[in-house]
Amino acid sequence: MKRFRLADRADLAVFYEADAACFRAAGREDMLQLVSKDVFVSHYSGCPSIGFVCDGNAIGGIILDRDHAHLAVLPDYHGRWAILWKPALEWLFRMTPEAWGIVEADNRVCLEFMTRNGWTGVPASDGRIVFRITPRTSRRP
Repeated sequence: MKRFRLADRADLAVFYEADAACFRAAGREDMLQLVSKDVFVSHYSGCPSIGFVCDGNAIGGIILDRDHAHLAVLPDYHGRWAILWKPALEWLFRMTPEAWGIVEADNRVCLEFMTRNGWTGVPASDGRIVFRITPRTSRRP
């Protein structure tokens, strides 16, 4: 049986790999040339975060960058980390009363996840979808 838990901070290198896997799956490897792992880690190192861990291994987490929540989970754990969702949201809403989530329009898995949680997306001019994340509408993944 897998043992999931939260960590005090997200492992940013693993977080980058989770993001990178999404971009690769969508045929958007060009994004990885724009933002290297070092740049990603440097940018987010000062942001509050919470990590997701399975059997002692980092698998993703949430980063709060000002008023934007950035969520990423390694693909092997998609659909398997739901036990962490409620405590992760509790952490997020202790940090801020609401947050914005920006999702690439071709990230079907994340778009379904956001919709399943009751958050409505609004298309942005750059082709991404913007979600207002509030505690009132949150549900289980």
